Amino acid sequence: LGPTAIKVGQVLSIRPDLIPEEFSDALATLQDRVPPFTCDKAKQILMNELGPERVSQLQGIENGPVASASIGQVYKVVLDGKEHAVKVQRPNVLAEIALDLYIVRELAPLYKAITRSSSDLKTLANEWGRGFIAELDYRMEAANTQKFNSDMAARNMNAVMAPQVVPSYSTERILVTEWVDGTRIDRSEAGDIPRLCSVALNAYLVMLLELNQLHCDPHPGNLLVTKEGKLCILDFGMTLDIDPNLQYSLLEYVAHLTADDYDHLPEDLTKLGFLAPDKLEFARRSGVLEPLKYFLKQVGQGGGAQRFRERIMSEYREKYPGMSDEELRTAMRDEMQQHIKGVADRESVTTGLTMEVEELQRVNRDSFRIPEWFLYTSRAFLTLEGVSLSANPDYSLIKSCFPYVAKRLVGDDDP
Repeated sequence: LGPTAIKVGQVLSIRPDLIPEEFSDALATLQDRVPPFTCDKAKQILMNELGPERVSQLQGIENGPVASASIGQVYKVVLDGKEHAVKVQRPNVLAEIALDLYIVRELAPLYKAITRSSSDLKTLANEWGRGFIAELDYRMEAANTQKFNSDMAARNMNAVMAPQVVPSYSTERILVTEWVDGTRIDRSEAGDIPRLCSVALNAYLVMLLELNQLHCDPHPGNLLVTKEGKLCILDFGMTLDIDPNLQYSLLEYVAHLTADDYDHLPEDLTKLGFLAPDKLEFARRSGVLEPLKYFLKQVGQGGGAQRFRERIMSEYREKYPGMSDEELRTAMRDEMQQHIKGVADRESVTTGLTMEVEELQRVNRDSFRIPEWFLYTSRAFLTLEGVSLSANPDYSLIKSCFPYVAKRLVGDDDP
């Protein structure tokens, strides 16, 4: 597997509500057990980056890696009498990523033609590639890690941390940090995992909505529960810079979701870049967003995709007793189409416009797109939700955002 496929597999590995459990179990090995490269190659990279004098101070490389991932692998060593983690970048990883991205970019026009997507898929592939290339410079990861620790300390968020970096031993392809004793959050037997999931969500909301940088790789292999009961976030190689205007739009959107206020959905989607500005009036009066409103209402109740499916099927079995699952799905689609048409008809009477449902659906294909920022943000929160669902099957990401949103709305001076 190339690095791109490994990253996708890592996300799916913690979502057994989205794929069969046996698949997610198999993909879980991609979190920290990707086939390693040899110690001889690692030592050669260390020699090239650090030189023989500093390498001689790292005791334990010969014991082999303790974890291996898509971009690099980690060794536990002793430096100056203390345990440290040494991350060594994979040889030839740039060429592997370049090949992955070339394939994705070449297939993008074909996929767009088949699906009639209005999103600029090549631009999305380029954005994905930007994140990968940035992840190859461990000096940036060192700086991101240090910034995260200082930002959390400034906000007195003492329950979350990242490892302390050793700058004098960190280069473009080598990163040395303190060793953190801890257990992966999905394997921890601590009784307060739900609390730590809340700590993680709060930290990510702060990164997304207050700071200008979001950690985009929160799979369980990068989330540790320390012996002191803190949450330690590893691997700040893949991050996303957040525009302040986007932060305010996201805060508004999350505030509306937590308040079950879906009337602002067209405006929210326009501000966030999902809906073209010239399609805003169309979205308001056509009813085309009704399925999304229904979906968001259901998702807000918690439980992930599995509980979502169970609730809908239960609702329609009660409404249409005796129908098979396939007949129920058909009834759902027909009912939603009628609901969309009803909204459009009401708007037609109000505005004097005639809008046929078939025409709405045709226009709809050109109205929505996927903004570049959504690639990494969705990956981060999809992963966080998966970790939280493993601790609490009824977990609701939207409801869990409420305490943070309430605090911001009450405490912010900016209107």
